[in-house]
Amino acid sequence: MFQPKPEKGISAFHGEIGHGNRLLDGAGFSPTEEEEETSSTNAAPAVIVEKPRDEVAILIEGKVRDTPSFWPDCCIYKVPQRFRTGNEEFYEPRVVSIGPYHFHQGSFPQMQIFKLKYLEAFLSRNELSLDQCLGLVRTWEAKARRFYVDLIDLSSDEFAELMLVDAIFVLELMIRHQFFEYVDNCDRIYRKPRMIEDVFHDVLLIENQIPFFVLEGLYDLVDNSSKGTLKFFVELTHEFFKASVKINEFGADRAPVPGVNHGVKHFVDFIRCYYLPTEDEKHEYGHRFYEIPPSVTALVDAGVKFATTSTRSLLDIQFNRGCLKIPNFRVDDWTETVFRNLIAFEQCHDDHQVKYISDLMFLMACMIKTSKDVDLLIEHEIISNMLGSNVDVSALFNHIGQRVGLGQPYYYFSLCKKLNAYCKAPWHRWKTILKCDYFNTPWKVVSTIAAIVLLVLTLVQTICSILSL
Repeated sequence: MFQPKPEKGISAFHGEIGHGNRLLDGAGFSPTEEEEETSSTNAAPAVIVEKPRDEVAILIEGKVRDTPSFWPDCCIYKVPQRFRTGNEEFYEPRVVSIGPYHFHQGSFPQMQIFKLKYLEAFLSRNELSLDQCLGLVRTWEAKARRFYVDLIDLSSDEFAELMLVDAIFVLELMIRHQFFEYVDNCDRIYRKPRMIEDVFHDVLLIENQIPFFVLEGLYDLVDNSSKGTLKFFVELTHEFFKASVKINEFGADRAPVPGVNHGVKHFVDFIRCYYLPTEDEKHEYGHRFYEIPPSVTALVDAGVKFATTSTRSLLDIQFNRGCLKIPNFRVDDWTETVFRNLIAFEQCHDDHQVKYISDLMFLMACMIKTSKDVDLLIEHEIISNMLGSNVDVSALFNHIGQRVGLGQPYYYFSLCKKLNAYCKAPWHRWKTILKCDYFNTPWKVVSTIAAIVLLVLTLVQTICSILSL
């Protein structure tokens, strides 16, 4: 049945109008809290229109996402341009690329053949399968990649192949160097004049390195009968570089001991470790500033004496009671390559707060200004010049010491401070002048003493004459 709607009051009518259209809100009609709640409940959801994103922002986000992470393991670097410019020959391989940095150069096709020949001989002699070695290398891929600071644009297969072939090439090179009976008549590295010297040069480069743990892991697969007395890879490495870069003369009689290889990152780091002082040999340091020491000539003029030290650590330079003791420093064709790459490694690697090698070469560059300084050091048997003229030796130290960032703290701060203080003391210079000008030969000693005696007698006679008056 039809039921008529109840009649609404005027207030209800107005409320409906206000509720439906809100047209009367501004005419003095205010909605109740209940109406507001109902209104908010029945209102249509708001439509949010997203603003189009900036295409450049999207591009930057993609680049950030694709940027490789930097790992604390990074330790194989590209040489900074400030060191490389004009000195490329000391940082770039001559005959063989090792590792990924120079892999795509394509300039050593013949050496790739030698690498495969060495791989074949290594596997055959030790009765190893290629699958076995490759499988082992694959397990190291992630860790090995983190050793390289630059992005390695190689697939997993390419990287594993590179690591295996190059690592076994280096191992076989070292084994044949130690056990020459493994060198056959077809070996174009050991049988070809000067080829081995170029290969030695290339394995010393910071850009031409393979992680030490990869080489060590593969050496563990070598049959013990092929190792002779060199059961540990660190021993083989020591013997290899002792012959090529004479590290026994710099690194003292530091026969490899168990644990010495813990933390060694690659060959450049290995050589650096052999140069470092022991705890007993370390200097007192701790200052963040540095002083420039006088040249050798200036030190001699101030009366400083020079002598070689009994220690065999290259870094152990001492100054006591007017005598500067420096270990014998052999300068030859290897010196510049070795020390430039050691310095490049120290300059790039954050762990080296005390940059021992950089500080040493800066000190030597300051002390050796001219060939006369070299003459004096050779005279005192501190420098053994196997390079050529003394001018060449002076130029070598000055070139290596350029643009080198020093350690924080500077290792030789106390030494330089003592040397400068000694040279500034007037008495030391006067004593030197007296000795050089009046007491440098027996005849001058006699004549000087006679002159002094004559002067004293004359003075006495004069006094006596005055007193007799």
